[in-house]
Amino acid sequence: MRLGVAIGAAIALLVAPLAAAQVDPGRLVLRGSDVPSGFRLDSGVSGVRTNAMESRAPVVRRLIARSGRTTGYQSRFDNEKRAIRSRADLFRRPGGARLFLEFFDEEMRKGGIAGLVRLRVRVGAGGWLYTGRSVAAVVLVVWRHDRVFGGLMTTGLSRARTIALARAQQRRIAAALR
Repeated sequence: MRLGVAIGAAIALLVAPLAAAQVDPGRLVLRGSDVPSGFRLDSGVSGVRTNAMESRAPVVRRLIARSGRTTGYQSRFDNEKRAIRSRADLFRRPGGARLFLEFFDEEMRKGGIAGLVRLRVRVGAGGWLYTGRSVAAVVLVVWRHDRVFGGLMTTGLSRARTIALARAQQRRIAAALR
């Protein structure tokens, strides 16, 4: 009996990284059909975000190692002076996404950005909305869901529209992890 439990635990430890690798990170972000009409995909900055691409700074390298990040993806859509940037990072376990969200929130609060508004937002398992006091400000929503850290940043769109887009991305994340 004990041998069976030990073998089961060993298999689970080996399968978790494989399961993370089987999720296509491109399915975790917004697509052209999700964004308002007139926005065009910027293929020059859209695509897979490997750990090597993301880990230029030592603090980020340590975070990636601690969190068990396996890969990520970002897509960017532009329309004249407006932009939508959708991002997702995939981890081996849910604790990695939680750690990433906590780190991000701490860095935003330490940043000392004048006029920054920080609000709780109901997306995924919970997250944050950051924006300025101006209606035309950048709006940033970050959240976690299971093994994924999601992020959406807009310029030229309202808070309500940005939250709606974040929820659309969250539906993609939930579907991809099923």
